[in-house]
This record gives sequence, structure tokens and C-alpha cells, in this order.
Amino acid sequence: MRLASCALLLFAFFMVGCTPTAPSGDLSHDIAPIYVSIICHNEEPFNATAVAYSEDREYFMRNRDATVEFARMLYSEGVKFNLQSDWDFALGVLNYDQGSHSTGNKNVLQYLVYNLAFEVDPHAHEKRYNYADVAHLHEEAGVPVSHLAGGLLALPSENSKLEYLWNPLSGAQFDCAWKAEALWGGGTANHVNEEALWISGIWKPQDNAHFTTHDEGAPLPHIGGYKDGWDGLRDLLQHQEEGALDASGIYTQSIFVRQADLLDPAFMLAFKDEIRSFNEKTEAGLLRWVGLNEVLDIWGTEYDCRPNLFQYS
Repeated sequence: MRLASCALLLFAFFMVGCTPTAPSGDLSHDIAPIYVSIICHNEEPFNATAVAYSEDREYFMRNRDATVEFARMLYSEGVKFNLQSDWDFALGVLNYDQGSHSTGNKNVLQYLVYNLAFEVDPHAHEKRYNYADVAHLHEEAGVPVSHLAGGLLALPSENSKLEYLWNPLSGAQFDCAWKAEALWGGGTANHVNEEALWISGIWKPQDNAHFTTHDEGAPLPHIGGYKDGWDGLRDLLQHQEEGALDASGIYTQSIFVRQADLLDPAFMLAFKDEIRSFNEKTEAGLLRWVGLNEVLDIWGTEYDCRPNLFQYS
């Protein structure tokens, strides 16, 4: 199969170069805005007896419809969204999602990309299907392939997947190929003791042994998520208010959502309330809701690809 191509304008900063320009908006250039991304993962089955999206139509459709409802809520609030799907959910799309009237006869992945202008990235634990396979399934589902790897082991260094993702990958299940062009979500196994990776900003990790060291010669930029969640965002905004953020650097924050959370109506209402609690900051330009690939473009066009690593403390 041909190499999966990236048809979205996801990595325009590689093409336009890194020309420095002032950050857009009415914000004073003395204040650094915080770029916030909402990311959702659906996972592969944890064991052979777990319910699988790709094998249970009712279970898949409940999750499909909840994803659409959550995405519409975000869209109505002016907030961007990255759905990072593993192979099982993508197979569920191919098996069961023929589209519906409410999504313009598009499947859920197509609806997110083409109707809401959201981003769909591959996410892979690589126990059976690797990143190339997942990207292939996304392409088969009718969405342009993203070359952002949605999650990787970064620590401990002996288990790091960083240098592995520097290389082109051939599919483990399909005759396909894929290559990462950027990274998000460097973490530890089971997300235990990740404090060293609570970093806001974008940088190019040097190698497996020096993930939090920038190396201009390294091939892949990594988007830091800081301390995940609303508390992390409030902490970063506090640093902003205190003048501790250098306006010449880019600051990033992730709000991570589990697929299972979307099945709870109370979760969605609480999530909307959290978004609205930051309306004043958003209107002032102090907080900007962006997709991950979008913030990479901003890093290139507005920050000249300058590295920034702001450690949570």
C-alpha cells in the first residue's frame, strides 16, 4: 500500500518555515497566552473478555453517539477537540457506522473532521496494531491521516518509544506505512510518577535518555500537556497572572478525557461549566482553545519554532 498521506493542513509550519510574527489577538505582547487542547482517547480491549467496540454494535453506537454529542457541545462553546482513536474504535466505525441523518450521513470520524473542523489522530498501544495500522484504519474510515502520534512511553528511558517513532513504520496487520511528524502525550506506564513530564511548551526531545532536553537537531517536536486537567490549567493561569510566563515562548495545556467519561451526562454538563468558567480569560485572549496540530502551526508561524519547557512546580 502507498504511504499514508496527510491531507489536512496539520503541519503547515513545516512548509511555511518558522517566520517570527507577533501572536495574534488583542492581547498585550507582554503576556503569554496559554494554548489549551481537549484530547480524548478510546482504548483497545484490556483483555479477551472485555467489551470491544469492533464486536458489539450496541456498545459502539452508544459511544459513537456520546462522542458526537460531546463534540457538538465543544463546538458550540468555541472549543477545539482532538479525538485520538486506537484500532478497536476505528474498526467499530468501519463495521457499524454508516452515518446518520444527524451527522449528514457521515461516520463519526468524518463528522468531526469535515463538519466540525476537529482533529482525529492515531493512538496506539501497539500490542496488536501499531501506529501505521491505526493510521491506515483512519484513512479507510474516510478521514485524512494525521502524522501526530497521540501518546508514547517517554520514561523510564529504557522503555522510551521516542527513537522508535523517529523511524518510518510498516503496518503489523496491514500492508501500509506511516511516519510520525510530531508527538503528544509523552508519559510513563500506567501514568505513574509522571511529574517530571508535567511540562508546558513545545520542544524536540533529544533522545530516549534525555526526553526533557531540547535538541534542535532532533527530528520530532513534542507538545507538552503540563499537569493534566482543570487544576493544571488554573495553576498555569496563576503563573501567567503573576508574570512568570515569558511571552516569547509558547505555553500549552492538555485537558484529557476518557471515552468512558462521555457516557455520563453529568460529566458533560460539568465539563461545559468548566469551559465557561474561563470565558473571561478566553475573551481577553489569555487562553486560547486549539487543536494539537493547530498549535504546532502556531508554534511555527508565531513563535519561530522556539523551544519552551515550563516545568510544573
